Amino acid sequence: MEDDVAVDEGRDEPLPWPQRMLDNLWLLLAISIVVPALMYLAWGLWELIELPTWGGR
Repeated sequence: MEDDVAVDEGRDEPLPWPQRMLDNLWLLLAISIVVPALMYLAWGLWELIELPTWGGR
């Protein structure tokens, strides 16, 4: 079995971690779902905080 660190075919040194991260499609899919979900959650919580109270003060 090969090493856990991916190695480019033409090079002996391991690939940099940003390239390995961007090559992982499942990680990119998870990030593309989680980041907007967190942004909408934060936006919704901010809107709830900013709602006026029943007393109007």
